Amino acid sequence: MNLTGLGLGSLGLAALGLVGLVIAWLMTLPLHRFKEHRPLTPRDVATEDGTATTPPVLIRAVYRHAMCPQCRHVCSTADTIPVLSWIRGCPDCGKRFPWTVPLLQLGVPAALILTWTQLNSSWVALPYLWLVLILAAISVVDLRIWLIPYWMPWLGASVGLVLISIVSVAIGDPSQILFALGGAAGAFLLFFLLWLVAPSKLGFGDVRMALLLGMFLAWLHPLLPIYGLLFGSLFGLLMGVVALLTRKDSRFAFGPALALGAMCAIWFHEALLQSLL
Repeated sequence: MNLTGLGLGSLGLAALGLVGLVIAWLMTLPLHRFKEHRPLTPRDVATEDGTATTPPVLIRAVYRHAMCPQCRHVCSTADTIPVLSWIRGCPDCGKRFPWTVPLLQLGVPAALILTWTQLNSSWVALPYLWLVLILAAISVVDLRIWLIPYWMPWLGASVGLVLISIVSVAIGDPSQILFALGGAAGAFLLFFLLWLVAPSKLGFGDVRMALLLGMFLAWLHPLLPIYGLLFGSLFGLLMGVVALLTRKDSRFAFGPALALGAMCAIWFHEALLQSLL
């Protein structure tokens, strides 16, 4: 794919990072308002699939107030301002906010800058800036409640397809749209089959997410979804080992691993593709 540079200098990168920080700040409260909705019993992942005599447990993400677990203070956007909120925590009782708050607010601007520079400051980078934002949202919610709201991957893929189509036509390479659609279909089918084989190991949110990632990865190069899924699996294995050592349970949120694997494939796509030559 032809990467036509836009010539963004160091001041432009700083501005991109600042914009990313503001966007991450505005995303912080909404993403921490998602809660797990289920029967009143505590979550027991091992029994969620049901048995021969009991039906599966219905679990879904719902949108509630973001409250301090200690003093029940209802948080506002002003309470999660970057840097200050990491140090101060809850303005009423001082309890530290979840580690996903600084992770989001530091990770989004860093990922935006890295994505822009690794894609040679080109028009092609524009859809991937959107991908960074939607993957950040998916990852934070999945890390918190082990659920991916069903609409997030669909929103990411819908907006992404529009951006991909516009940029493909703008750079004179509309055939790339077909690669994106093929990658989306292939990744979705693969994960759908995996979900059918082992539904207790893979959530259907991960299947939807695979469609999103397959589309963006294949748009850059048809072979890139292989690397993205491979890296995601390796990160997932690492997270499983960490979970086993810390919680004596190998279950973990797979969405963030898939997201990080896909972004690594995008960031290092030139080296990966050159290794095939």
